[in-house]
Amino acid sequence: GSMAWDDAKALIGKRQQATKDIENRLAAMGQGGASAIAATYGEMDDVRGRMMLAHALGMIQDNQAGPLLLALLDSETSLSLQREIIDALAQRHDADTAVLLAQIAGEASDSRLRFAAVQGLAGREDGFTALQQLMQTETDPEVQKAIVQAVSGVHTGAAQNLLASIAQGSMDSAIRKSAIQALARSFGSGALSVFQQLLTDPDPGIRENAVTAVAQVHNEQAAALLQRTALSDASDRVRQKAQSALAGAQAQ
Repeated sequence: GSMAWDDAKALIGKRQQATKDIENRLAAMGQGGASAIAATYGEMDDVRGRMMLAHALGMIQDNQAGPLLLALLDSETSLSLQREIIDALAQRHDADTAVLLAQIAGEASDSRLRFAAVQGLAGREDGFTALQQLMQTETDPEVQKAIVQAVSGVHTGAAQNLLASIAQGSMDSAIRKSAIQALARSFGSGALSVFQQLLTDPDPGIRENAVTAVAQVHNEQAAALLQRTALSDASDRVRQKAQSALAGAQAQ
């Protein structure tokens, strides 16, 4: 007969827990264990098994795990497993992890792998220089947006300056808007002077995004900027956006 859904879920849960237990045991091998895990990966045909071994390499306390994961990535042909390997590498905090992720982000031919590597660099101060360089060379819009999001997790003055330069620069408007949103989310009132400049941008879509960013800053300067925009912007849509933001602030 057929299995009840509750029983199926319980079976899946047991299998997932068993897999996690094996991963933890493999990771507990410590220094010297990564080579054995990587060798087993090459001998295994089962996708689920390879995934489990990649996860173990992401957790093991062995400084050879990072380079070995990169070697496995180079030899792997399955896109889903390649992404699992990159995710495992991103879990590591060895000194060379950011370097390896930056190498993948800069060299992988598939934009989906570059995207995954950039996500692995998110919020890592040791990866900021790489992210800054990648922004100058990356051409895929989705990966560019991922770089912006990764930079927004680095809460430094240099990260804020990079986001400001992207927001005020000449890139595609979608990337600029992403940078404005990242500035508002990560730096708030500290980026108000940037938002003020963006309120005079020739692109009404950029000005509209700047209004949204200013509306998230609750001080007198922000209120004055919204008031001025609501009265004088050339775009009906931008004026209405500013008026709505003012009305919302007054209702709070």
